[in-house]
Amino acid sequence: MIKNHRLKFIGLWLLHTFNKRYLSVNFDPVNACNLKCKMCYFTDEQYVQKLKGVFDKEDLALWAQRILPRALKLQVGCGTEPTLYKHLDAVFVLAQQYKIPHISLTTNANLLEKESLEKWIQKGLNEIIVSLHGVYQNSYEFFMGKGDYERFNTSLRIITELKQVYPHLTLRINYTFNEDNFLELRDFFKVFGSYSIDIIQLRPIRKLGETEYHNFKLDQIFPIYKEILEGFKIQSKARKITLIATDQIDKLQNRNNDESLIFQYTYCYISPTAFWHPDFKWRTESFNAYCKKTGWGKQIFSNIFKSKAKMKSLQSEHLNYDIDLN
Repeated sequence: MIKNHRLKFIGLWLLHTFNKRYLSVNFDPVNACNLKCKMCYFTDEQYVQKLKGVFDKEDLALWAQRILPRALKLQVGCGTEPTLYKHLDAVFVLAQQYKIPHISLTTNANLLEKESLEKWIQKGLNEIIVSLHGVYQNSYEFFMGKGDYERFNTSLRIITELKQVYPHLTLRINYTFNEDNFLELRDFFKVFGSYSIDIIQLRPIRKLGETEYHNFKLDQIFPIYKEILEGFKIQSKARKITLIATDQIDKLQNRNNDESLIFQYTYCYISPTAFWHPDFKWRTESFNAYCKKTGWGKQIFSNIFKSKAKMKSLQSEHLNYDIDLN
């Protein structure tokens, strides 16, 4: 909502200085996935060989102590499948203990169980983000290798039922499109219209390593994009669904997003092999001790006075979206 980068950094500096929450903590507790989606790096054999490890249950309490007091949001599941983690209950217990305002779970929804999911909701889970790469069964199971279409639909039914009991819960669908699954969006609501969906994001394919599917062109989509998007907008509005997309597909290919200027100061990624910044010795030093050591607050403060041209170096590759709130 705030467009001026100076105001962004003033706000961020105040939050940091007064020990308030401003971090978006993205936690992959296990470097594994139960599926082999053809557009994902889990089909890149060389990459998968390096992607190993499980976050030690004994480290969860320290993980929470180090970072959760400054977390505005906790997203469990970022680039792997979190429901494979045997201690996911403990993660949500700690998130509730540290009173995280927003807690989300990103999943392919093939392993969700109603009993477990309800426990997580009771522990403060606000949002379930479900990945989807095909509307029809044949395309879904083709792109989401090892994915079970019926099991996926069962999970959506379970979430819809639980939303009746826990109305604060939101369901978001992230649909990754390419030249071979884009046309199916015409029938999205015919197939999934009975489910209680709150948010839909339409996102283009991105190169994530040497993946099994490697058609990254969007040429065939350009001529029909506006037509299909307009139909999708009408359907979303009628169902009071928030749509995250863009009116102009070429904007998606422009990755210089001004909204990403503060990204490196707010994004905190943690996995079995990574913990925010490599020089953060989280086992022996606190968040505040690290920030004092590195002059973190001073870095934020200095950005208030930099020109927008100089701030371009802080931009990260984030897609440009429009958000239709209904």
